[in-house]
Amino acid sequence: MAQKRSANEQADEDQTLKSQMEQMVASYDSYMSEVTFGKEQALRETTVNLAQVKPGDVVLEVGCGTGTLTLEAKRKAGPTGKVFGIDVIPGMIELSQRKAEQTHQDITFQLGSIDDIPFPANYFDVVLCSFMIFHMSETTRRQGIAEVYRVLKPMGRLLVLDLAASPQTNAQGSSGDRPQQDLRELLPLMEVLGFSDVEIAPVVFPIQGISSLAFVCGSARKN
Repeated sequence: MAQKRSANEQADEDQTLKSQMEQMVASYDSYMSEVTFGKEQALRETTVNLAQVKPGDVVLEVGCGTGTLTLEAKRKAGPTGKVFGIDVIPGMIELSQRKAEQTHQDITFQLGSIDDIPFPANYFDVVLCSFMIFHMSETTRRQGIAEVYRVLKPMGRLLVLDLAASPQTNAQGSSGDRPQQDLRELLPLMEVLGFSDVEIAPVVFPIQGISSLAFVCGSARKN
């Protein structure tokens, strides 16, 4: 029964975090502009460059939010590349689709969760996760990294960008009372799942109220 209660608790955590993000759909772009001091586009370009997205790549952003990073990935992948974005929140998908239409970018946005990615195995060259990996329970996160490994091509790349030491936050972005989570937690999990060349490094970029930004990346080692 203890295990079942734990599973229920984590399901409740996922639902709570989802509800918080649902409240941010309308304000998310203005929030990102504020915390990046008006330089969100530069941060998105930095993220895509760190992921080594190149022309012709097939790219997925998991937890795409309002699609700003996904659009930047498409610009980098070019007309021969295919780019997709998934999110669990319908409002985020609707806003992303509008952005793609307004900028005439051929991107597919659809509902989907990191722990059940709606694509076949060995499909993507690059998977991006930006400011979302801690917006879920530990169980969902572990299942999600395994799913990312499944959908990556052999030696396809995962890049996670987030706080180097990430406090749990509420819908307004302020720190909660829960223990901090750190990107370094992902390293042993990625290695166990089969990622190689796993590394973590700081990202020098000013974010309001955040002292340390970093990325974790690795390649899917498959036969």
